[in-house]
Amino acid sequence: MQENAALMKPGMTDDEQQPSKRRRRSRRAPSDRKFDCTHEGCGKSYSRAEHLYRHQLNHSPKQIFRCDYPNCHRAFVRQDLCIRHRERHTTRGSQLQKRDSFASAKHNDPFKSMAPASSPSSPSMTAADYSLMTDPAPKSKSPPSATYQMSTGIDVGGLPVSGYTDITSSFDQPDTMLDFDSMSNAYPIFGGETYNRSPFAMADDFAAWLFSEPLAPLGFGTGYGMMPMVQNQFYMNEASYNNICSVIPQHPMSVTSILDSGNLPALISREKRQELLQLISSRFNEAAYSADVKRKDALMDGDIDDERHVLSLRMIQTYIGSYWYHFHSQLPILHQPTFSADRTPNLLLLAIITIGAATLDKAHGHPTIQAASDLASFIAWHLRWEIFMDADFRPPAKLWVFQALLLLEVYEKALSTRALHERAHIHHDTTLTLMRRGSSLIGRTSFDTPESREEDESWTHWIKAEATRRVAFAAFVLDSTHATMFGHSAKMVAHELRLPLPCDEALWAATSAAEVARVQSSLQSHGVRPVMFLDGLKRTLNGQPVRTNAFGRTILLSGLLSVNWHLNQRDLQVSSLGVGQTLGGRDKWRTSLLRAFDNWRRDYDEALGPTPSAETESRDVMHGLAHMASHVDIAEIQIFAGAGRLMGRSITSRDYTAAREKTERWATKASARDATFYALKFLSAWFLDPTVQASGYVARDDNLLHRPWVMYFAALVVWTYGFALDGPLQMRPVLSTPADRQRDMEIYLQRVGGVNEPNDLENMKGRNQCLGLLMVLRDAFANPRWELLGEAAQLLDSCITKLQF
Repeated sequence: MQENAALMKPGMTDDEQQPSKRRRRSRRAPSDRKFDCTHEGCGKSYSRAEHLYRHQLNHSPKQIFRCDYPNCHRAFVRQDLCIRHRERHTTRGSQLQKRDSFASAKHNDPFKSMAPASSPSSPSMTAADYSLMTDPAPKSKSPPSATYQMSTGIDVGGLPVSGYTDITSSFDQPDTMLDFDSMSNAYPIFGGETYNRSPFAMADDFAAWLFSEPLAPLGFGTGYGMMPMVQNQFYMNEASYNNICSVIPQHPMSVTSILDSGNLPALISREKRQELLQLISSRFNEAAYSADVKRKDALMDGDIDDERHVLSLRMIQTYIGSYWYHFHSQLPILHQPTFSADRTPNLLLLAIITIGAATLDKAHGHPTIQAASDLASFIAWHLRWEIFMDADFRPPAKLWVFQALLLLEVYEKALSTRALHERAHIHHDTTLTLMRRGSSLIGRTSFDTPESREEDESWTHWIKAEATRRVAFAAFVLDSTHATMFGHSAKMVAHELRLPLPCDEALWAATSAAEVARVQSSLQSHGVRPVMFLDGLKRTLNGQPVRTNAFGRTILLSGLLSVNWHLNQRDLQVSSLGVGQTLGGRDKWRTSLLRAFDNWRRDYDEALGPTPSAETESRDVMHGLAHMASHVDIAEIQIFAGAGRLMGRSITSRDYTAAREKTERWATKASARDATFYALKFLSAWFLDPTVQASGYVARDDNLLHRPWVMYFAALVVWTYGFALDGPLQMRPVLSTPADRQRDMEIYLQRVGGVNEPNDLENMKGRNQCLGLLMVLRDAFANPRWELLGEAAQLLDSCITKLQF
């Protein structure tokens, strides 16, 4: 051990190797530290488990990593530190220049002194490199079976690999491990700079940077994404990302060997099923129960081993399969290639089962679908409390806790009852607070096994880091889209997320370490780098292309929605105080954001190509939602339509009068024509599609998560515009059959929805002739799985009545 200690000393990362100032600071520990080092004679303690884990590497290193640069004798206990040190031998000058230039810029406006594209601090770029980053992506060779999992860019041996632009933070830093106890978060998910700034507010400096000049073509130079922060392991220069090639071949019993083509993700053993049944039987009790949820004894009644029983082994496998088939690609936060039901924590597995049971295909028949829906509601009702009581929920929480909470929130918000929807709204903040308190991300993962841990360690570490990034982004997507769709308050801001966008889908979908190594080797050989989220957001705002996958594009639009929400709130506050506008006033930033929505769609279109797919449907939903929400407050138009309750509060006559007056003023403005134009385009693209015309539309069979609600939003916008300007129908058409309603809707969408630009609506006749459209949607929302769609159908019925009055 003394020999090892002697070897480690030059690269030791613990606080005894730091300057005296840092050592004094790190020893001012709070009295409740609970992670103690048990090494003889050490006596150090830490407030977080991951800090202790890294400290222990100094006592018992798994490996010593030596710098192989000529005449350098440094040694390290962590490979990523050694790699970073090795890189600085060749880039020391440029990095020091970046550090010095940034230090001088801190005394001025950092957003007015960004380095130009030709800055000496930017790495050199060849013409081939520039072409790779900026040319439109060739068509992917991956099958259509990879729903939502778009990969764009270079093609390597049949594996689609998306091109990445931009760089990660590369300020000159000490080679030793940073003093994590002195920082806000050693492995941050959300990157607020200081404790005394609210993360819920749009920072002035961030907004100024976002709406400033575009980034250089490849994003080199100082940007907001490179503001001072901890260089953390989310970045792709970590050893587990850059050195996947060093993973040794799998043991025959490793996770990747077990997951052969015959062992599908849906499979679950009888023993694991018994664990779940025991958990349900013993823990999911009736106390404080909701009358809206089916009782446990009714669900578990009968022969529970019969294949047709809602809790049979076959049906549980079906639910898990339904999750992967219908839902996973819309929020890809779980790693499918290494997923094993038997090795998944029970509460996370129940969250997966809940969503799968709620999204069964209609081919299963109504009785089975209804029974599965009842089961999902029952599990969800109890699951949240079980997660809260689990030992892993305590900060720093485990990754599976966040995954389970986010999946549960999706179910509660968008697939269940009004009561669960409101509960999810209340506890959304709980999830975010838990994330901001940090998470335990160091150590073994849920899919490790004793046989495979050593050979697959670097791959599993990378999977866990990438999954954590995706969890952070998923929370952000839910926060911004639900604020936009439901009128909830947004609790996250874009500048919290100082992370690279999700990795290429070819890496995330790779089924072995060797396959990951091939893809990663190709990425490195082409010099591609990850796109930082904030830089990708700025590029989208300025019409510059961003190479990313479908989930990454959803994240970028969510970022634009978040910026729109917060700037709108800030301007409302500013106007109420009677002071001047910022950022050139509301019209300027709104115009920039509206243009950014179209930039986002154009970039998406170029990546997708002309072939229709599920991704094009998701793109249409998000694009339509963004434009409508920029001009319309969904709460106000629901009140105008006759809603009796919103956000848990009864609507008074005074509320209705105020909403009516505001809506009637709004209908005469250009913003109303814009909102109506995009609502009509969205509805037309769907309902005038020959496939939909032939088969009809039933919302309960639509597994694209937000489409039914955005249809409802669009229908309300169209009705509000027409009714506010033209009033009730002068002549009511007779629409007694579904065919009559369908025909009336199609005529309306072809006539009114066929306008070329928003201002064409200003002098158009018959803008209120949307009766057939409202009836078709009302009928489509009848008998829904999601209670809020039933409420939407009732409000559309109110709109129909007002038109016919």
